Amino acid sequence: MTEIYELNNVLTDLETQGGYFIDVVSRRGIQAGIMRLHDGEDDTQGPHSVDEVYYVIKGSGLIKINGEDRSIKQGTSIFVPAKTEHKFHGNRQDLVIFYVLGGR
Repeated sequence: MTEIYELNNVLTDLETQGGYFIDVVSRRGIQAGIMRLHDGEDDTQGPHSVDEVYYVIKGSGLIKINGEDRSIKQGTSIFVPAKTEHKFHGNRQDLVIFYVLGGR
């Protein structure tokens, strides 16, 4: 079944449920959603057992990957291999990110 998601609706749902991320797709072999960190909000995720891809929709800041900070901004894509330590931080405005996790 095809599904279409509008970013503003997803962000409204995220605000309603609380937290800082929401899955919009959760199917066998793939999980995708939106993450939003407000100014100074902590990203508390740990390493995942599968590969991940992130795409920065809005904002800028840093991603720490295996202890090394890398700058990110709107339009940045990031591939994070399975079991890799990583977290977003250092944003001074809302950071909105699309994420996809997949199986091997």
